Amino acid sequence: MYSRLIYFYSLELLFRLIYIFVSFIFCLSVASLNSHYLLFFEFYPFVQLGQRKFIATNVMDLFNTLWLLIIFKSLFFVFPYWLFHLYKFNSSSWYFYQLKFFKQFFLLFICFFFVSFLIFYFIFLPCILFLFTKLDVGHINLFEIFMEFRILSYVKWVLTFQYFISTFNLILFLVIFHFYFFVKLNSIYFVIKYYRKFFIFIILFILFLLMPSDGFMQGFLVGFIFLIFEAVFLFVCYKLCYKNKF
Repeated sequence: MYSRLIYFYSLELLFRLIYIFVSFIFCLSVASLNSHYLLFFEFYPFVQLGQRKFIATNVMDLFNTLWLLIIFKSLFFVFPYWLFHLYKFNSSSWYFYQLKFFKQFFLLFICFFFVSFLIFYFIFLPCILFLFTKLDVGHINLFEIFMEFRILSYVKWVLTFQYFISTFNLILFLVIFHFYFFVKLNSIYFVIKYYRKFFIFIILFILFLLMPSDGFMQGFLVGFIFLIFEAVFLFVCYKLCYKNKF
């Protein structure tokens, strides 16, 4: 009996992995045929700043840039499909509340990730690039400094920064989701009320180490982090009042 179950589950897992692999191959094919759109999408925040140029030290720089974008973007678009197969594969062994929890978490995380990606792509990335491009020309006594971006280094930096922000958002979302479903509201209220200054300091300290030293960006981060904590605290207070009322 157990051997049959192992056989059927292994067979199902194999087929699902094959589906994911085939989908990844299709994504690679589509991305390869539309590589110029990938380049435009990746360079769009930089193009908004004006007529800028990229340099390539050799012919393989452009080739490596294209394949790097194609592979990373294909993995990015296959990831939700992989989560869908994970959900379906475990649907026969998980409890109903586990499936509901996973489904709600997945949908909310996709929405949260999409919003954070838009904020990063249209606000943070152009501001950071603007700070870098302000150093385009510098007059230092007897010589001038001209700075240009290497295409491969730029793509590597943007992808690394994007995935770092995505990982940070995932961890933050997991913590918020965990507190919301598995921790009592009284405990959350106590932690936010008495320790939110400490958490704000730690988060801002880490962000200031990673972000360039710009007054506008730092002021925006301080206001944004304070707004998030105050919004969470207001939401917890509202839930406590609503719970005590009924």
